[in-house]
Amino acid sequence: MTQRIAWSIAALCLWGLTDVATAESIPHKSIRQSLFTTCSSPDGKRWIVGELGRILSTTDNGQTMFRVDLDSREAFLYIACSPSGDLMISGQHGLLMRSRDAGATWQKLNTGTDQTLLAVTYADANIAIAIGDFGTIIRTTDGGETWSKIPLPTDMALPEDIAEIIEPGDVLLYGLDFASPTQGWIAGEFGAILATQDAGLTWVAQNTPIDTTLFGVAFADTLRGWAVGIDEVMLQTTDGGLTWNTQRVPEKKGFVLGLYNVDVEGNMGWVVGDNGLLLRSTNAGVSWERVELPIEFAANWLRDVEIDATGQGLIVGDNGMILSTKGDQYVRPGQ
Repeated sequence: MTQRIAWSIAALCLWGLTDVATAESIPHKSIRQSLFTTCSSPDGKRWIVGELGRILSTTDNGQTMFRVDLDSREAFLYIACSPSGDLMISGQHGLLMRSRDAGATWQKLNTGTDQTLLAVTYADANIAIAIGDFGTIIRTTDGGETWSKIPLPTDMALPEDIAEIIEPGDVLLYGLDFASPTQGWIAGEFGAILATQDAGLTWVAQNTPIDTTLFGVAFADTLRGWAVGIDEVMLQTTDGGLTWNTQRVPEKKGFVLGLYNVDVEGNMGWVVGDNGLLLRSTNAGVSWERVELPIEFAANWLRDVEIDATGQGLIVGDNGMILSTKGDQYVRPGQ
């Protein structure tokens, strides 16, 4: 049976309704915490979150970094950037925080759940979806003021050996992405992929050819998408998820590693994973090649990647790993 995998995260720190943040420029060498996710706001600023309360921002694609300090040691697992410029961060015990002023102040939201929220994404300026432990899906239509619990699809099925000991409602949900304000996908344990056509109000299970954990999912448009997970599994669809097929990952002698996330924009695509596993595509995700990282940081896991239509973006991972991409090239700022 596939081993269940969960985040190792810090203990929860509680704070008041609104926290005022302070921001200061910091050298790259002082960023040593694990970094989990990144997103880009409409003003071009890029954001990163990680363990021990790390909230980082950059206006030059990682060359200069600023730390937003909330005086917290909370593990921030995911950050989402809204089309309106709002920011939202998810974490342990149902934590969601929102900023409506470019990170100057943060408000803790009442989510109605105490489950760990592993990801949150905006469908549009007002509708957002958060997912996480034990089949948790919650949704807001007013920018985060109120949240409602969304049930898992009734057609969600698990592999026979898994179904004997685990209920569908216990499946961990790890990744989600919206290709339009109405069309989105969720990826999770046991090869689960869920799809919505109504901005997250209802979800249906899609068939996949695997039963191993999927950590990330991304769509280039409403038809072309990818999902990645444990054991170097990569799935691809060209029909909006009606059919998913395994896609070849270039082999390398040694351990089979996990793939954590994927992003494809235009002709460029990147996949990140364990032990410095980095894949690159220059033909819109049709095929992939391994990118060999320098030995001094090839052992780091890479957790998230986000690029824009020009191929410019960020890759983040453990031990403060930040890579800046431009087209098919990458650099490590500050090195």
